[in-house]
Amino acid sequence: MGFLYASFQRSQILSNCKLSDFKDTNMAEFLWTFAVQEVLKKTVKLATEQIGLASGYEEELSKLKDSLLMAQAILRDAERMKTNLESQKQWVKQLEDIIFEADILLDELAYEDVRRKVEIEKYKVVRNFFSFSKNPLAFRLKMANKITTMAKNLADFNSTQSPSGCVATISNEAEIDLNQTRETDSFPDEIGVIGRESEVSNILDKLLALNNQKTLVVLPIVGTGGLGKTTLVKEIFHHETIRKNFDTFIWVCVSHPFKINKILRAILKSLNPKLDGSDEKEVILLKLQDLLSGKKYFLVLDDVWNEEPILWTELRACLLKINKNMGSAIVVTTRSDKVAEIMETKYRHHLSPLLDDHCWSLFEKCAFESKLPVISDVIQGKLVKKFGGIPLIVKVLGGMVISCKNDEELQSTLEKLVRIELSKEDLILFTIKLSVDRLPSSSLKQCFTYCSNFPPDFFFDKEELVQMWVAQGFIQIPNGSNVTMEDIGARYFDILLSRSLFQDVVKDERGKVEYCKMHDLIYEVACAISNDQHWREDLVTDGKSHDDEVLLIRRRRRTVYCCENVPFGNQVKITNFIYLRVLIISGEFVTELLDTIGKLKHLRYLDISKSGISELPKSIVLLYNLQSLKLRRGIKLPRKLRKLINLRHLEFGWCNLNQSHQMPKHLSGMTQLQTLSIFVVESDEGYKIEELGPLKNLKGQLSLLQLEKVKSKKEAMAANLVEKENITNLSFEWSFSREDCVDNDLNVLEGLQPHINLQALSIVHFASELMPSGIFVKNLIKLRRVLHKIGVKSIGDEFYRNYRDSKILFPQLKAFEISNMDTLEQWKHVGTVTNSTTFPKLESLTIHSCRKLTNIPNIFATHSPRLEADTNVVARSKIFAYATFVMIFPFQICNICKNSSSLEIENFHNLREGLDGIHNLKTLKVKGPMEGHDWSRFMPFNSLEVLKLHETGTNSLTQLPRQLELLTSLRSLHIESFNGIESLPEWLGNITSLETLKLWYCRNLKNLPSKEAMSNLARLNCLEVYECSQLEVGDGSVEREKVSHVPDVHVF
Repeated sequence: MGFLYASFQRSQILSNCKLSDFKDTNMAEFLWTFAVQEVLKKTVKLATEQIGLASGYEEELSKLKDSLLMAQAILRDAERMKTNLESQKQWVKQLEDIIFEADILLDELAYEDVRRKVEIEKYKVVRNFFSFSKNPLAFRLKMANKITTMAKNLADFNSTQSPSGCVATISNEAEIDLNQTRETDSFPDEIGVIGRESEVSNILDKLLALNNQKTLVVLPIVGTGGLGKTTLVKEIFHHETIRKNFDTFIWVCVSHPFKINKILRAILKSLNPKLDGSDEKEVILLKLQDLLSGKKYFLVLDDVWNEEPILWTELRACLLKINKNMGSAIVVTTRSDKVAEIMETKYRHHLSPLLDDHCWSLFEKCAFESKLPVISDVIQGKLVKKFGGIPLIVKVLGGMVISCKNDEELQSTLEKLVRIELSKEDLILFTIKLSVDRLPSSSLKQCFTYCSNFPPDFFFDKEELVQMWVAQGFIQIPNGSNVTMEDIGARYFDILLSRSLFQDVVKDERGKVEYCKMHDLIYEVACAISNDQHWREDLVTDGKSHDDEVLLIRRRRRTVYCCENVPFGNQVKITNFIYLRVLIISGEFVTELLDTIGKLKHLRYLDISKSGISELPKSIVLLYNLQSLKLRRGIKLPRKLRKLINLRHLEFGWCNLNQSHQMPKHLSGMTQLQTLSIFVVESDEGYKIEELGPLKNLKGQLSLLQLEKVKSKKEAMAANLVEKENITNLSFEWSFSREDCVDNDLNVLEGLQPHINLQALSIVHFASELMPSGIFVKNLIKLRRVLHKIGVKSIGDEFYRNYRDSKILFPQLKAFEISNMDTLEQWKHVGTVTNSTTFPKLESLTIHSCRKLTNIPNIFATHSPRLEADTNVVARSKIFAYATFVMIFPFQICNICKNSSSLEIENFHNLREGLDGIHNLKTLKVKGPMEGHDWSRFMPFNSLEVLKLHETGTNSLTQLPRQLELLTSLRSLHIESFNGIESLPEWLGNITSLETLKLWYCRNLKNLPSKEAMSNLARLNCLEVYECSQLEVGDGSVEREKVSHVPDVHVF
């Protein structure tokens, strides 16, 4: 059975918390009032808006608004009293039911208002007199009756059912200004491991010691929730020692349930995200064998709960089938000793609580950064005792303290925290709940609990999560504010992150947060709060049971996440979820979206980008409230998609590059659009590039395709990109297969002048030799894939002329990539500007498949001192696919790669100059014809630790270059496809630092160096021989005797 995730039933948590010593915070009331507060606030706003728009029921709406305000005032007093009376709980539950219906009613009014605006030309009153939905008079009568009934019911409820002792209180308090909330500048994930240095060292030593055993190494790390198992293993996973001793690194979050195929698929996905397809174990294993053949892997299985020995035995057997290399290691994190026991390992690591001093150091970093206030020793001592050595408590409490505006509030908060009296187990969960309670607004609390709608260990995309919060109505724009709901939502996300309620952050190359997860204990709390808010999971049945309770639950569902083989619309009727606001369908097995989708008039967010749906039904255009629509590229669209005038985000995923893609006609009518991932230009009316002109709110990334169909500079200017200040990433792409139109390409690119705020630019298949003067704006950070396929022979002054009045060229650029410029021969010196500084902040340069390029200027010489000082410049360089190598390395190596630690060189015919410019190189990989290289250039590489030489030439070397003997720090040597070599040289024994020797595909290699020479390699612990058919190193052979001292010898 698959899943329709909405929320999850979990055990009730902290039902008997002792709160007598923390009287300001009554967790019970907090748990069931903030959601109804927010819905009340929203319905009051909706009612106010509709009074201004309504025709025929203004009086009824005014009475409803008054009743809503009265309920809001009574609820405010109930919250203030903070009593724990059952009658109050029941009253809030009944109020919640009434407010739900009011919210639906007012949303229907808003829907009708939009529908009439869109359909006014199509439908005539006379023709549709008897249709409520299309006849204004009939609709007004119907809605007036509903509003009157709703207002009366709410007024009666307020007057007769109010909790004892509660009175209406009017509050003039404004919503908290989130911009005034103090936050840390460094997210908790970046703090790293504190106080576990010795444990990290011990685990590393144990892994390396176990690594010599003739078995698959498995090391469980056991500890209670919140102790920091995952944080510790992440430190080990990225540790230099692990990176040097293993070839491949895999991380899988297992969680529950423990499904073999799911875990194997996750390993496969980690190795190659593009691989997908069959769920059959045999197929997955074959793919994994291909990817891991001959490699020593380091696998982390995080958050394992399985206590069934048979399942672990089966997984272990699969892993052994994939790769019999006994040097691989698996690290498992778990809360259960029994999980560790079934793995039958000789060693396991029990994670200990943090020491008090380390707890306080962690607390200071989470709460105060470098601005440490004065805290009394008494408070500090009590607080450290309260931490109990559990990092999660430290982080969450540290996140709470962030919100304190001054020292007085800080001291008061700390004094209250130390008075909490709970057991350690309850304290963890109570601390999380307390942190949620102290969030600065009820809408933030809603955003937090909303995350329970998704599976455990779910990776939240920040932008998508914010869009879902907007779709649910959790975010309202303050009066007079010019920010967007998405801006406020992003701020909410950052606050939750700063309070340690999110973790495992993934950032893009510019440091912007893209994804995150929730710790399982924090997720438990979100689920517990959701349950108290009467959110339940009972959505999926066997298709037969449709009792009133289940149908009622489905009717009130606002979010459904459909995944894991649940064909939505087959097993579950879509009309049962009539009030849905968010619908996500994930899985290639879902191939059809039923026409009944058009009945979901409350739907705001629809994501079918990861489904197999290839065509949208015509009824989709009736979803006038839709704000976010995420589709797969190539999907067939209905003709009148432009009716979705409230659409704010239209995104298309990836598909087969050969598959044509259709855009909505007259896209210019969707003036609310903020996100548009791609726009495919056509020549027909309604599909031209001018459709982008009115879309002034576009932001983020935009790719423009088929630009050859833009006929002139004037037509390109109609896109008005120069005024779209929030677009940060642009891609301009002409089709690969087209008739040459070199002059027009230049005109079009000039017309597409971007705003000065642009940060990343990609230009693909642009055919002109010249470049527009203003295209490279000064704030550009990344210039990617300037792909010219025809005509361009040189890069000259036209490339720099945008900066003719400046002494600094490309002042902000950090990454520059040029590729597939098949005709490019020269990159000329800067002639436009004299005494200039070029690319002062460049960190990465990639030149790929420019086979005729022979000349690059030394444009980095002017700022070489900065490169020497900045150790972050160029962590990794790639240079490959040149035909010659005469002037390139003096420029590339001496001035760009001075601080590079890793260098890959592919398909160079010469290695003449410049290698001596790198002083910190650790890893070098050279692939291509080896004949003719000046190997003396390796002499300065006293820092080199890893060297891989891959011969691709037809005239293979007959012996290894003698200069390799000078690499005194070399730890790993990989020789591949040297088919001219029959014997390895004696001097190889002089590289005494060598630990790993890999010999691959050397089909004529017969002999290792002598036993005496090999015995000099005392540190050699791994010899790997792969597809060297004439080298006999089997047991009892002469060659095997030469390496008898090597613990791991693997022959494939």
